[in-house]
Formats: sequence, structure tokens, C-alpha cells
Amino acid sequence: MTDEVEQEIQALIRKLSGYRKPIEASTSVNLDVGLDGDDAYELLETIQKRFGTRFDSLDWHKYFHSEADCDFLSLWLRKFMGHKDTRQRLTFQRLLEVVKNGVWIES
Repeated sequence: MTDEVEQEIQALIRKLSGYRKPIEASTSVNLDVGLDGDDAYELLETIQKRFGTRFDSLDWHKYFHSEADCDFLSLWLRKFMGHKDTRQRLTFQRLLEVVKNGVWIES
């Protein structure tokens, strides 16, 4: 994958999230950066439009909350009630692999 593609995706992640720390291969787009709900959807939709990447087989709820579950009160209540976050990590490296392959394949 070219550096330009990596930089373009990093810039998109930063734009959608406001994340300012370095985005490494192991950085989790959902758990470390905090992209979730509509912002995560916009990220994947933009990648799909820009690179033609297909996310048809992505099990959304394995990685992201729905927008309705992303508000501060819902997140706080779940944490307060002791609910463990069971979402899987979606690393930047994994996202780049998906873009390179052109399609999401569940690993």
C-alpha cells in the first residue's frame, strides 16, 4: 500500500475523530481513536467511494455501536452498570489490508 493511501486514510480518520496522536499500524480505529456510530459509517463509506472497497460482509456490531448507542449518557450508563465493551479491535493495519484487498473478509 502506498504511503499516499495511508496518509489519505489517516487524514480522514483525523478529520472524523479529532484524534491527534500518531496513528500506528496497531492503533485501533474504533477503540483507541474512538470512531463509532455515524462517524465510523462515514469513514467506511468514504473509503468505499474513494477506493472501491466493499464492506458487505462486515459484521458491524462486532466493531462498532449504532449511533443510538453512542451518546455520552448511554456509554456512561453501560460503563456504570459494569457492562464490558466486547467490541473487537479494528486496527489501522487491518483497515489498510482491507483497502488493499478491495473487500472485507472476516478474519
